[in-house]
Amino acid sequence: MTGEGSACDRPGCDQPRLSGAGTCWSHLENPDAYRDLQVRTAREGGDLSGLVFTGADFTGIDLSGTNLAECRLEGARLCGADLSRSLLYTARLVEADCGQANFTEADLGRLRAQRAYLAGATLVRAGLGQARLVRAVLDGADLTGADLAEANLSGAYLEGVRLEGAVLERAALAGALLKKAFARKCRGAGAGLRRALASDSDWQEADLSGADLRGVTAVAADFTLVDLSGSDLRGARLRRAVLDRADLEGADLRDADLTGAMLEGANLQGADLRGARLSGARTGGANLEGARLEGTALP
Repeated sequence: MTGEGSACDRPGCDQPRLSGAGTCWSHLENPDAYRDLQVRTAREGGDLSGLVFTGADFTGIDLSGTNLAECRLEGARLCGADLSRSLLYTARLVEADCGQANFTEADLGRLRAQRAYLAGATLVRAGLGQARLVRAVLDGADLTGADLAEANLSGAYLEGVRLEGAVLERAALAGALLKKAFARKCRGAGAGLRRALASDSDWQEADLSGADLRGVTAVAADFTLVDLSGSDLRGARLRRAVLDRADLEGADLRDADLTGAMLEGANLQGADLRGARLSGARTGGANLEGARLEGTALP
């Protein structure tokens, strides 16, 4: 289609024109007809990849199974839309509104969705490897079984998110808000969670080995049976956290606040606990062989 990526024909408007139209969304004469055409094209097996839909309103429409790879959807409205099993590889959803949208089993690899609104969205088993979700809002979203390997979620809002069984290996979550997140059995080896806020979250049986958890706040979080071996927990705030039978072998817990924490049966072999605060902590059955405890008062 000619003119794609060019500016809107309306004088004084610098917004990009939509694919197959001479204007941007705001200046379309018949936006309903334009939207219906895209849906019909998708339903007939048409390929929408690489098209420009910046600012378009696709609220509630069914684009399931559609090829939208490399599409420009910046600022688009996709609230409640069905994009399950769709292909959105390297698509741009920067500042798009995708609240309550369905992305089940969609391919969102290398998606660019900085500051996008995805609260309440369903992303079950979605592929989000290397996606850019910096400061995106994903509160209450369902990411069960999703692949977020090497994704950038720095500063993202993930309160109450479901991450059970999700892959977070080498993902960047620095400064992310993970309060009340449900992340049991997630695979997050090497993840970066520096200064993340994860109080009241549930990580039971997760793999966070080698993770960067410096300065994380995880008050009353549940790390039962979590693999935290080799992780960096310097200065972590883990007051009243549950770390029963957790594997903390070789972990760096210097200056961590473990006041009132549960560490019964935990493996702390070779861990560095210098300067850690353990007042009121319960360490019955914990393995402290080779742990560094200088300046640390055990309960």
